[in-house]
Amino acid sequence: MPYIGRSPEYGGLEKQLITADSSTTTFALTYTVGSESSILVSVAGVLQQPGSAYNLSGGGTNIVFTAAPTTGSDVFVVFLGRAYDSQNIATGAVTGLSALGTSPASADVFLMYDDDASALKKVAYSDLESDTAAMAANTVKVRDANSSGTPSNKAVADTQILIGDGTGFTAAALSGDVTMTNAGVVTIANTSVENAMMAVNSIDSDQYVDGSIDNAHLADDAVGADELAANAVVNASIASGAAIDATKIADGSVTSAEFQYISTLSSNAQTQINAKGVGDALLGTAQTFTAGQRGEITALTSATTITIDMADSNNFSVTLAHNATFANPSNDTAGQSGSIFITQDGTGSRTASWGTDWDWAAGTAPTLTTTAAAIDRVDYVIASATSIHAVAALDVK
Repeated sequence: MPYIGRSPEYGGLEKQLITADSSTTTFALTYTVGSESSILVSVAGVLQQPGSAYNLSGGGTNIVFTAAPTTGSDVFVVFLGRAYDSQNIATGAVTGLSALGTSPASADVFLMYDDDASALKKVAYSDLESDTAAMAANTVKVRDANSSGTPSNKAVADTQILIGDGTGFTAAALSGDVTMTNAGVVTIANTSVENAMMAVNSIDSDQYVDGSIDNAHLADDAVGADELAANAVVNASIASGAAIDATKIADGSVTSAEFQYISTLSSNAQTQINAKGVGDALLGTAQTFTAGQRGEITALTSATTITIDMADSNNFSVTLAHNATFANPSNDTAGQSGSIFITQDGTGSRTASWGTDWDWAAGTAPTLTTTAAAIDRVDYVIASATSIHAVAALDVK
């Protein structure tokens, strides 16, 4: 049968069913299409108007309904055609074209691929011109404002630098006191740095040239003991005619006359002290004291373990606030003797145990009086570094 125009071609068209849920408006298409007119869309038996009832997104991969199809509606898409994606450009298709031969005009356009839209788009050269146009000599492009926007050109002369203040940029040269070459060399003018410009303690010995400071540069009394390093002054540092007397030694409490007493010693001072005559107490000689002699009672701190330092005293006292162990003492030396006064605190019932160096009659340590505020006394004699003979006087009143 003859036809006017193009003869019909036979073949099946692809169809896609869509499940509606009354909320979803965007559905992925089985095939990518080039435009809304490339598909027929039916919702509940009613053909939908392209571009009005639906549109495409994702470069033709999705259909987007203006209103979500209701649940239970029959929705289907018939594909009348598919998008053709050319993957290759023929050899010479671009290089064979004539060169522009001059700068683009503002109205010229470029083709640019929009990755978000997956499509080619045109871009006017005027949109790029401000960033690519030729610039004047010795200028830089900056955003000379405190907001985003189009950059502008800023001229910078020889040895100038750009200085920002939060609102823009200023091209300025360094002051006359400080100069900088275009090679980056900075020079500070003579006498341009004053005391007021230097922080406290900012200059120390590392910044001085050897020999640059002599007596003429030191004020009177400018150097005291605090300015001298330990052992900085030795005999060789003191002039022979310096006339240093006793008032310059230590805190000045020794007079020059007292200092001269040393010259009367004929041998080691301790040897002469030990050899003093009858009537003086000599450390290496038996003595008969005609006046009372005494030692202090050193207070101990209550704790679960008490370690007495025998070098502190001969006599000790402690008010027990714990059940305590009297550990083996430190610095115990044979021949030392004394007493330990043990008082119960206001609670009482405090007990004591003793280290292995403490030896008791019949090998049994005493049981302290546990009444609140009760006082017991332990007398001891150190027999050796590992044996302390001890006896107890209990509940002394």
